[in-house]
Amino acid sequence: MKYFVFFQLFLCIFSGNAQSDSIVIPKKSVISLDKVKTVYRGIVNPISIAVTDCKSYEVSGIGLKEVSKGKYTLSPGSGNEVKVIVKITNFDDSILVEEHIFKIRNITNAVTALDGSHCQNCTLLFEKEKIKDAYISVHFRDFKFDYEAEVVEFTIKISKEQGIIVYGNRITEEVYKLLKKNQVVAIYDIKTKFQGLGNTLVCRIPPIIFKVDK
Repeated sequence: MKYFVFFQLFLCIFSGNAQSDSIVIPKKSVISLDKVKTVYRGIVNPISIAVTDCKSYEVSGIGLKEVSKGKYTLSPGSGNEVKVIVKITNFDDSILVEEHIFKIRNITNAVTALDGSHCQNCTLLFEKEKIKDAYISVHFRDFKFDYEAEVVEFTIKISKEQGIIVYGNRITEEVYKLLKKNQVVAIYDIKTKFQGLGNTLVCRIPPIIFKVDK
C-alpha cells in the first residue's frame, strides 16, 4: 500500500511538470545576417541561409535575391518587418515550411562634414583659402556595414545666388571664385552611394551650413 501511494504521488508530480513545460521543435533552417542583426531599407543586405538534414529546399521572400549557394541579398520595401520563407523537402518527401521574420530599420543619424569638420544645428566658420577643393563626406552613426559612403552630388547656395549643382564631393573652382567674406553658404541635397552595396543612393542627408570667415 505504501509503495502504491508513492507511485501515485510520483505520477502526479510528473504530470504537473509535463503540463507546465512546452515542447519546442528547433528549426532546420538557419538565416544569418552578414555583419549586422538588422536589415536596412534602401540597400541590399547580404545574408546567409543554411538548411540541414533535408533532400532540398526553396527560399522566397519580397526583395530576396540569390547570389550563390547559400548566399543571398535582401532588399526590404515598405513596412516594419520582412519575412523570408524556407520550404524544405525532407528525405521522406514530406514538406516543412519555416518562416523567418526580421525587423526593418531605416538608415538614419547621418553626419555630414566639410573637410572633416561638422556641426549639428550650427554654422561652421572657414577661411576662404581653406574652402578651395574642400570635400564633403557623410557617415552614419547607426549603420553597421563595413562599406564606404561616397558623396556623388550636392547643391551649394551662396547667399542669394541660385543653387549650383555640383557632381562629385569637392568644392569646384567655379564655386570657390564666387565666395566672399561674411557670406553664409548652404550645402544641401547631398546624395550618397555605398561602394559595394549596389551603389545604392541614399538621400535625406542633413545640410552643411558654413560662413566664410575671412
